[in-house]
Amino acid sequence: MSLTVDFKFVGENNRGLYYPNSKRIIIYPSKHETIEDLLKTIQHELIHYVIDEHGEELDEDQEERVIFLMSWADDFLI
Repeated sequence: MSLTVDFKFVGENNRGLYYPNSKRIIIYPSKHETIEDLLKTIQHELIHYVIDEHGEELDEDQEERVIFLMSWADDFLI
């Protein structure tokens, strides 16, 4: 099953969601203020997918921490 990414403008109070069972990402553009913010959310949800595809077993807090560190790595590696 391949990954699908959909954009919706009404619905959840989230900025983006990844559904591992269906390999689907939903992004809510109206919940973002800038293009950069929207791109960060897309990146965030794609990292959820990559972690899932590699069979890593992390609890939700661990996974969010790893994604946060990866997302901000450029700012800390200068």
